[in-house]
Amino acid sequence: MNCSVCHTTDNWLKIKTDSFNHDKTNFPLSGQHKTLKCRECHLDLEFKNAKSECFSCHKDVHELTLGRDCDRCHTTSKWIVNNIIQIHQQSRFPLLGAHAGLDCYLCHKSASLLRFDPMRSDCVNCHLNDFNNASNPSHIASNFSKDCSLCHNENSWQSSSFNHNATSFPLTGAHFGLDCIKCHANGYKSTPTTCVSCHLVNYNSTTNPNHIIAKFSTDCQTCHNTTAWAPSSFNHSTSTTFPLTGAHIGMACIACHTNGYGPIPTTCVSCHLATYNATNNPNHVAANFPTTCETCHSTTDWLTSTFNHNTATSFPLTGAHIGIACTACHTNGYGPIPTTCVSCHLATYNATTNPNHAGAKFPTTCETCHSTTNWTSSTFNHTVYFPITSGNHNVSCSTCHTNPTNYAAFSCVTASCHTTAHNQNQGSAGCYSCHPTGRSGG
Repeated sequence: MNCSVCHTTDNWLKIKTDSFNHDKTNFPLSGQHKTLKCRECHLDLEFKNAKSECFSCHKDVHELTLGRDCDRCHTTSKWIVNNIIQIHQQSRFPLLGAHAGLDCYLCHKSASLLRFDPMRSDCVNCHLNDFNNASNPSHIASNFSKDCSLCHNENSWQSSSFNHNATSFPLTGAHFGLDCIKCHANGYKSTPTTCVSCHLVNYNSTTNPNHIIAKFSTDCQTCHNTTAWAPSSFNHSTSTTFPLTGAHIGMACIACHTNGYGPIPTTCVSCHLATYNATNNPNHVAANFPTTCETCHSTTDWLTSTFNHNTATSFPLTGAHIGIACTACHTNGYGPIPTTCVSCHLATYNATTNPNHAGAKFPTTCETCHSTTNWTSSTFNHTVYFPITSGNHNVSCSTCHTNPTNYAAFSCVTASCHTTAHNQNQGSAGCYSCHPTGRSGG
């Protein structure tokens, strides 16, 4: 620091007290600190030795029970604290309700009123006597929790403010108004919330129907509720993935739930396999019918088959296909089968002699010439593809259709026909462009 800040050249010992600005240091002077003499804090001429902590000058009458940060409560203007309630509100235990007007000593029972030793903030630390002496109801006999804040608050300690509906188990229906001890027989911690934890006796003694024999689930809320415990409110159609329809309505539960009421198969055949095996009109086993009963039957009309080949499959039955026995096509069962004509009619193709399909190497796409309405007469019309207007063209198919694998292709130039005419133009398209059929010589 420049010496001239404090000293003069005419008298070195004379100090210029008005020229030094303490606020430019790391400890600005405020409040009562402004009136102090320098030596009250600076005990020697090494000014940097002066400490800035309050306790370096001020005795800690609280004996470190409040820490060393004095300015949390005190100021340099006035050391006496008059706003202790406001300061307390910033602690981990703000003073609310009846606590705000209490004498500090009622809670802070240290050796001196100036000591504020850390203390527990749970209610029972001060209110254990209230807990032990409570008789309406008896907190000890009822095994109440010692967490007083569950039922009481600072504003109204005498009347309980506990709201059971704010828990994970709201009280509804017949539960509302019950004596607490009815459910909390073993205390108020970790009480089971399942119905059967209280109603096992009801489950075991019920005879209409007998829950034990029927192996009913002990998940009571599946069938019952707190508003109407009896009769059962179970709805099979809304509570399960298997709504009851048709003949299923009104059946005894045990007819399907033979082994209890846990998850059971919902496929028709799981109950109706015996019916499947015994059916003989037609014989389902011999005909290799699938066991997906719902394909042909319904719960409303089980005896009459509802299967419609035209809507249930990609192969509608038309013409001669209508009314034939299913096994005529489904020789190996009712899984996916070929739908091409030749898959059933190959023997007919091979045996046909007028004309000889195999000898003429006709294609096996039967539908080109035949239909389900008229199978025996060919519906093929050559005129649609290649008009034959001359008798000279009334020859076997293979004369022109030399490629047996492709009847769309044909050739005018064959061994027995137009072999030499205009050799430079032997393509079939070339011939036909100049020589339309039936016009000899073009």
